[in-house]
Amino acid sequence: MNIKYRILALCIVLLGSVSLFGQQVTDLRLNEMLVVNDSNYVDEYGRHVPWIEIFNTSYNQVNIAGCYLTDDTTGLSVGDASRWYRIPTTDPTTWIPQRSSKVFFLDNSPLYGTYHTNIDPNTSANHYVALINSNGKTLIDIFVYPEALLTSAQSYGCYDDGINTKVENGKKVKNMGMLPYATPGSVNKVQTGATKSEHLQKSDPHGIGLAVISISVVFAALIMIFLMLKIFGYTATRKDRKAKKEQAADVPVATAKVPANEVGPTGEELAAITLALHLFFNSQHDEESEIITIDMPSKHYSPWSQKNLVMKKVVRRR
Repeated sequence: MNIKYRILALCIVLLGSVSLFGQQVTDLRLNEMLVVNDSNYVDEYGRHVPWIEIFNTSYNQVNIAGCYLTDDTTGLSVGDASRWYRIPTTDPTTWIPQRSSKVFFLDNSPLYGTYHTNIDPNTSANHYVALINSNGKTLIDIFVYPEALLTSAQSYGCYDDGINTKVENGKKVKNMGMLPYATPGSVNKVQTGATKSEHLQKSDPHGIGLAVISISVVFAALIMIFLMLKIFGYTATRKDRKAKKEQAADVPVATAKVPANEVGPTGEELAAITLALHLFFNSQHDEESEIITIDMPSKHYSPWSQKNLVMKKVVRRR
């Protein structure tokens, strides 16, 4: 039983670890930024102000509360967050769903609400925005933008959401630039060609391949579950099997064989002998001759109700 509980506890810890790892703020990325906002995204006050987008690259929701946004990382090594904008921890809307984004306004108006920072790229001496963990010492991501963004009506960001670099021919290359469309709160890569579902419909019009793949995945999952339960059951009962094996080894094996023509005592005889022995060892009685008399009835039905057998008889001595 101890082994069973240990395995169960280990499974719970592993699942919890995977779940916690999947909800880390380190999965967040600064994804897109627009400075010259003449006719694009507006804030809740109807103003056109600069903004920056934070994208959640994981497949679990992540809470960005407590993290910092800044355009000056001075003091990062010592955790000096006095000049940074801290995202409030009391706002329930700071949860970013999986593969989704949140837009923060760079309007130098932090008193306007949760999504209004103390950053203004038009007056900043540095051409970057940094996202820092709630401990004030861990840099999650840094978004370096060109000076041309300050005078361009286009947004600047990742071509593929959350991916600022990619590998081509074995080398890391930049995956950022001026985007043809400003897409605050949406995907940066606007789909202009056929979707994956459309390609699949052309390659497998009757859905046979998709059905085979789906069935294979289901059966593979069932086989894996069966094997896991089998291993779990075998491990959990290992101690009991070992105890039974040791107990069986301690029992001596009877070698004597009863002849086939020799009939043993009947059940009634065994019951009478057992009762007599019980009375002999457990009842208060005088000294007796220790002679047990068993009368066999002439008929084959139970003799316990016959008076001539239940009445006490005087034992004749030989």
